Amino acid sequence: MKTSGKLNRFTDKKKYLFFSQLHSLLKSGLSFSRSFELLIENGSENESGILQSVYNDIISGNALWTALQKSGNFSDLDCGVIRIGEETGRLDQSLEFLNNYYNKKNEQRRILTGALSYPLIILVVAALVVTFMILVVVPMFEQVYSRMGGELPQITRFIIRLSGSAPAFFTIIAILIILFFTVRHFYGKSEKYRRTSAKILLKLPYLGDLFRMYYQSQFCQLMHLLISSNIPLLRSLQMLEDIICFYPFSVSFGNIAKKIIEGGSFGENLAIYENIYSKKLVALIKVGEETNTLDKMLFQQATDITAELEYKLKQLGNVLEPLLILGIGILVAFILIAMYVPMFKLGQTIH
Repeated sequence: MKTSGKLNRFTDKKKYLFFSQLHSLLKSGLSFSRSFELLIENGSENESGILQSVYNDIISGNALWTALQKSGNFSDLDCGVIRIGEETGRLDQSLEFLNNYYNKKNEQRRILTGALSYPLIILVVAALVVTFMILVVVPMFEQVYSRMGGELPQITRFIIRLSGSAPAFFTIIAILIILFFTVRHFYGKSEKYRRTSAKILLKLPYLGDLFRMYYQSQFCQLMHLLISSNIPLLRSLQMLEDIICFYPFSVSFGNIAKKIIEGGSFGENLAIYENIYSKKLVALIKVGEETNTLDKMLFQQATDITAELEYKLKQLGNVLEPLLILGIGILVAFILIAMYVPMFKLGQTIH
């Protein structure tokens, strides 16, 4: 995604407010210049600076989508959708789309945060407790047992060996994390990195389906906007190739466009990529093509997939919480039992 470091200054929440307010002001009958001036006047210092820069570019003769792109604070999706609106004379529809898109995105983020916040707290606390036990408690027991002498049970010896190798293990983890971020920084935009990372993400249990559904939802929403704006199918696919940058989807748009030129239908070529497009989606798109209701079918699918995605995000939290508690309880119990088994044996011997 072609964004700069400034993107952090213009968050998704701010984008939602910007597109929502601009859409409302234009719909109320105000001119574009007056609407933008009001947004600049009422924004915070940082926001006003960004919007003033965008406004200056527009006055200089640039299109709105070009000015947004030059500012470095808006994503390829933002600029692409605004470009669609400007080229088709439906800027209000594009602003409404982005307003709804960021409203949904922020809502999904709240759902995900609510679903994962408690499990993450549990996981962090558990990691700290287990680390303390491995690095501090286990060595204390080891010193006691070494003075006592005698043969230790196998489970106790295993935990003691694990405690001894823990510093090296944590060092390796730290090196791997640093290596990952270094590779991502230097090669994150390369085709090989994008292809490999996307392949790994899509193969993750459960999470892979969430990624797939998220980009299917984006595809349906954007394709509906393009088709309903009377943009030809081939042109729509070419524009999506630049807007949706997740590698498998981006590649599929270009390849499908080529195959349509050769004589294939949209739905048939979509079915080739069964790893990223569901059978239900492909079937309904075929129906939409045959009945000339493709835009309505895409809109309905965007709504259905988004609703299902939000449901699965809520379910994720409901499933993770008991699994984490159970797993952590078993791990802590295993360490404690391993450390106290020699004590029990000693007690039996004394008895």
